[in-house]
Amino acid sequence: MTRDKRKGQSILEYTLLLGAIIGVLAVILLSGDTSVKGNIKTSYEKFGTALQNSADSVTMGVYKE
Repeated sequence: MTRDKRKGQSILEYTLLLGAIIGVLAVILLSGDTSVKGNIKTSYEKFGTALQNSADSVTMGVYKE
């Protein structure tokens, strides 16, 4: 009997593994409001509000009537 002497993985196996990993990451990152996407959106909104408040405070001090 002869055995296959290839010890490496085939391209198909690597492609399937990579597809599965990308699929799982997409589901984790994009599912629901408690997802990473939702947390990033909330953080940007909070930062924008804080930046606007800071800008308003600075301009009110300079242009105070």
